[in-house]
Amino acid sequence: MFNAFVGLAAGKNCETLDGKWYNQLGSEVFLKHEKDGTLYGEYRTAVERHNGSSGIGHSIVLGSAPYDYPGAAFAFSVVWRNGSSTTVWTGQCLVCENGDETLLTSWLLRAKVNTCIDKWKSTMIGRDTFTRYEQRDGPRKPTGTTEAPPNIVTVIKNWDPDGKNKPCNLNGNWYNTLGSEMIINQGEDSTIKGEYRTAVERETGAAGTSHSKVLGIGQLGGPNSTFAFFVVWRNGASVTGWVGQCHICGENKTEILESTWLLRSKIEKCSDNWKSTLYNEDTFTHTETTPGPRKKDDTHTPDRDDKNPRACKGYQLLFSFTLLSLSMLSSLVQWY
Repeated sequence: MFNAFVGLAAGKNCETLDGKWYNQLGSEVFLKHEKDGTLYGEYRTAVERHNGSSGIGHSIVLGSAPYDYPGAAFAFSVVWRNGSSTTVWTGQCLVCENGDETLLTSWLLRAKVNTCIDKWKSTMIGRDTFTRYEQRDGPRKPTGTTEAPPNIVTVIKNWDPDGKNKPCNLNGNWYNTLGSEMIINQGEDSTIKGEYRTAVERETGAAGTSHSKVLGIGQLGGPNSTFAFFVVWRNGASVTGWVGQCHICGENKTEILESTWLLRSKIEKCSDNWKSTLYNEDTFTHTETTPGPRKKDDTHTPDRDDKNPRACKGYQLLFSFTLLSLSMLSSLVQWY
């Protein structure tokens, strides 16, 4: 799966993500960008939430970024200590005002919790800025080494070979409350692959012309472990990264993927970073609760009926509320 990291050179003007990057905390990420758009690499963190929570060695990176699209939005993730926590980053490479290539990223760190109601304390959010030069001291990949990183299987151990046949595995069809459909399968190397059909989009056409590819990683056979997956939209015009955990909730023992997400949209300059990212939550179940595009129906994109586009429903609701408020205000003025 992994090719040797040999002869990686720093790019110019964000032409490549290959090579070593360093964030403001001293962490190092080492990336190799494959032609199929997959990012592989190694992460050496300089910080951890609790002593030992990042494990005893470097961690494997898995991500997605359009190949030969400089400046496209991308995502990558790291699973810590066999799924006890997972981080997903979404970002974009830009050349900032100082002339340096910079990875502007936002991240979500999901820690494993024991019950459905404990999700309130599961997730942290923050930002990282990676550069080609070291901003602070931290753990480093030995210089001059050319060996390939270890296979994912050796890092994320398969605790339970029968995990695919037990409750709360990630395989199958999942539907969120907005009507989106996700069909995923987790391989024996712990990678998650599949298809995503979104029922909503930020603006008409933002989701592209067909379904989108899902890529992710999580602990195979660990029913309550954390995971991450991501979808790149329209060749990197935007990217969404999710982190989550599967729970069995309620009296009906329903399998639920509780997740949070970051939607990163491509920007033209570093000073626009403030408006690049949206954040929210998603809940997925195996049961369809809201209509949306479906593989079985050969529908793959949101409803783009010009008379009632899904992308505008929030605006329509706000507009209706505004009219109602103005009507009530007018009545009060007349009353007094």
